[in-house]
Amino acid sequence: MPSRTATAIATCALSLGVLTSGAGIAIAAPSAPAAAGAPSLQPAINARAAAVDRCSHQVVRSHDSRYVYSVSGVFGGGARELTIQKEDYVRFSDDWRKVVQVDACAGGQGQAPTALRVTGKLDHPEHYDPSVPRTIHSNDLKPAASSVIPKAPALTSVDRLDAATVRVTWEPTQGNPDQVILMERKPFYSSELGLWHPYTFQRDIQGGATTMDRKLERDPDIPSADRTHAYWMRVLKDGFVSDLRAEKPITVQP
Repeated sequence: MPSRTATAIATCALSLGVLTSGAGIAIAAPSAPAAAGAPSLQPAINARAAAVDRCSHQVVRSHDSRYVYSVSGVFGGGARELTIQKEDYVRFSDDWRKVVQVDACAGGQGQAPTALRVTGKLDHPEHYDPSVPRTIHSNDLKPAASSVIPKAPALTSVDRLDAATVRVTWEPTQGNPDQVILMERKPFYSSELGLWHPYTFQRDIQGGATTMDRKLERDPDIPSADRTHAYWMRVLKDGFVSDLRAEKPITVQP
C-alpha cells in the first residue's frame, strides 16, 4: 500500500475511533514539536524502562513521528544497539506511548545492561529546517525490576452467541492493575478512502468483568483476506505493560 494511503488510513481511523465510547485505537497521534530554538532542561525523549525477564527489557517512551528510534544497552564501558522483539502503541489514560521490548541477550551477550538509552534520528532531514534537531536522546534509564511488569489474564475462549456476536472470556485479573484491556483486531471502514482494512482497538474493561460480547463485522464488501477478527488481553500498571511477547490472539471468522 502506498505510504500516502497508509497514512490517510491511520489518520482517519484514529479520528473516528476515539469517538467510540470505551475504545481506543492502537496508533498514536504525532507529538507536537517543540518551538524552534526554545531551550529545554528535559530530555527530548521521555522514557522509562524495566526488565521483563533476564534478557527482555521493556521501554515505554514518548513518540515524535519525525524520528526513527533505537534502543541501546550500556554494558561496562560501552553501548550497543539492542534487537527489537516486539513493539506497539499503547494508550495510558489519555496519553499514547510507544512500548518497545528489546533483547539484551542477542548475539550471545550474557551480561544484563546497567542502563538503556533511547535515540531518535530525524527521518529525511532534508525536509526539515536546520533548527530541527537531527538527533534526540533520552536520559540513561536504569531498568526497574521485573516485578513491575504486570501479568495479563489468559484469554480462555471466544464463543459464538449468534451469527453476528461472539462472547470473549478471560481468567480473573491478578495483581490489581491500573487498567485491564481487551484488544480487538477487526475490519474497519474508512469513509474517506472508501475501503475496509484491519485495525486494532483497545476495549477498556471495568469492574472485574471476565467477559465481553463483541459484534462481528460482516459487510459483504470486506475483502476475504481482511475478514478475520482477533482478541487478546493486555494490562497496564504504574506506567508499564504486560509482556507483549506473551499475547496470543484467538481468531474467529465472521
